[in-house]
Amino acid sequence: MPEEEEKLERKAFRKKLSSYVFATCIVIAFYFLMRNSRSISATFGHVTTVLQPIFMGFIMAFLMNPIMVFFEKRLYIPFSRFCKTEDSAKKGDRALSTILALVVFVGIVIFIIASIVPNLTNTVLYLANHIEEQVASVLDWCNVITKGHYEKVLMDAKDNNIGDMVDQGLELFDKYVDYDQSDMMSIITSSVLSVGKFIVNIIIGMFVSVYVLMSKERFKAQAKKIVCGLFIPKYSNIILEIARKSGDIFYGFIIGKIIDSIIIGLICYVGCLIMKMPYPVLVSVIVGVTNVVPVFGPYIGAVPTVAIIFLTEPMKGIYFLIFILILQQIDGNVIGPKILGNSTGISSFWVVFAVVVGAGFFGVGGMIIAVPIVAIVYYIIGRVANYLVEMRNLPKDTEEYVLMDYIDLEKNVLVKHEDRQAKVQKKSFFRKNKK
Repeated sequence: MPEEEEKLERKAFRKKLSSYVFATCIVIAFYFLMRNSRSISATFGHVTTVLQPIFMGFIMAFLMNPIMVFFEKRLYIPFSRFCKTEDSAKKGDRALSTILALVVFVGIVIFIIASIVPNLTNTVLYLANHIEEQVASVLDWCNVITKGHYEKVLMDAKDNNIGDMVDQGLELFDKYVDYDQSDMMSIITSSVLSVGKFIVNIIIGMFVSVYVLMSKERFKAQAKKIVCGLFIPKYSNIILEIARKSGDIFYGFIIGKIIDSIIIGLICYVGCLIMKMPYPVLVSVIVGVTNVVPVFGPYIGAVPTVAIIFLTEPMKGIYFLIFILILQQIDGNVIGPKILGNSTGISSFWVVFAVVVGAGFFGVGGMIIAVPIVAIVYYIIGRVANYLVEMRNLPKDTEEYVLMDYIDLEKNVLVKHEDRQAKVQKKSFFRKNKK
């Protein structure tokens, strides 16, 4: 007995010592990161730049995968008839489906760019060349709407030469911003090189996306093999389950959000045609693209589109604003929930939290991917919490803790607050009687 107790004490001491060593290593690593944050950030930025085409390829493969699966299911039967073996049929089916998915994906991107860029350029140039006339017509419209009550103020604003104000702004820019011709040439040259490098990265990313889709099952198998080799079966199962759940969350949210945005863009286009709004294609594309951003996307898209229409035809600008508000309510309460369902499993608070934090760290891209990332973290924390309370023989259902007051140490059960519980029962009693 003394020997067994001594062994247990040594085991407990080693366990405690290892936890202290692990905590010390974490503190040292954190201190190192804080002390060398700039150099680490520069290194991370360089690595990200080098691997940019690979990241682009994986993103393209992620977005192209549903399209490829769609074609693959429908092309397998024709390939199975003409190919001698099942393996050759699968390879041919996968190759053709991947190429078709790439063609469709590139076609959609080109359509969006071709729809928005020329229209946006023409609109901006038109407004820039006719800004005085546009503002004057808006002021005249405001005078008519207010029935002349503010005519003096509006006419004074109309008499102010907007062109002179722009010239004054350019003079101030020349006065306070010091630049010479060589600096401008270097900026233009670096911008052209950056655009060229970005185009090259996109082309490389297309090839990477094709290779990823062609061998996605092999990549998954290799990842599973590494996990099973590094961890014991119990932890391997947990990691694989979290990975599957993460994939479901990402696909359920990102792909669902894209489909939802396409539907909203089409509805907006039809609505613009019915109401005879100016620039229907431009407006609908902006509304659809910005709708991909959760929570704040509809408002981001509404500001420029309403402004463009309002400067052209003020009354239609107000009608369009009302139309967009109604459309976003329909999307948030009917279309969005039908398509997305409960793909994230988090409340509205955590969605807003994710969007704000993601925008602060990674900009617009962070606003989109932050929601599924927070949903995955939320899921993992929930699993850990369930595991910990289960170890203590306590209930896993969160609802059981709503009215909890304390834990009975003798019985190891949750004791609910009697006053709050009585109020809840009283409310439910009155509701039943009203019915």
